[in-house]
Amino acid sequence: MKIPLFPLSSIVMPGGIMPLRLFEPRYLRMVSDCLKTDTGFGICLIKDGGESGAPALPYHHGTLSRIVDFDQGDDGLLHITARGEQEFTLTDIEIGEQSLLCGTVQLIERESSADISYDFSELAEKLSLILDHVEPHISFETRSLDDAEWVCNRLLELLPIEAGIKYDMLKTPDLQQRLQALDALQFSVAT
Repeated sequence: MKIPLFPLSSIVMPGGIMPLRLFEPRYLRMVSDCLKTDTGFGICLIKDGGESGAPALPYHHGTLSRIVDFDQGDDGLLHITARGEQEFTLTDIEIGEQSLLCGTVQLIERESSADISYDFSELAEKLSLILDHVEPHISFETRSLDDAEWVCNRLLELLPIEAGIKYDMLKTPDLQQRLQALDALQFSVAT
């Protein structure tokens, strides 16, 4: 599967939402093409480079995302909301028209989180507090704080973790290991 890539300094995971403001012609065209063809694009964490200007080098793990809402903001920029659908691994990257990165990706199938035996209740409590603080900017129809994968994905999206460490967690295929890595961070949330 070949998709356009959007390297960012933040990530979206399956079930997550990401508001974006776009101004670069390559990304405006990407959005137009995605809407016309009802296809998605890949959001990847930046390994080297910046979010604008020359194409950034992404890490080889990302999330296939789809546009679920768009409008022109008061600032004149295109505002979109993307929803993460499925994780992928990049197998090839090329620079296309207007310096838009395109990647050949292999979608990753994840096992169900229903069988997880890890006690993630403390992580769920911390996530609930974090969501209370970001709610005006990012909101979810339902908070699935009893779902290990949902809790893990939202923490990976929201915690300010250094990119290399976050990537190590992303490429870990086992949900329990991801939860253990998040627990090992021993972060606290001010109330």
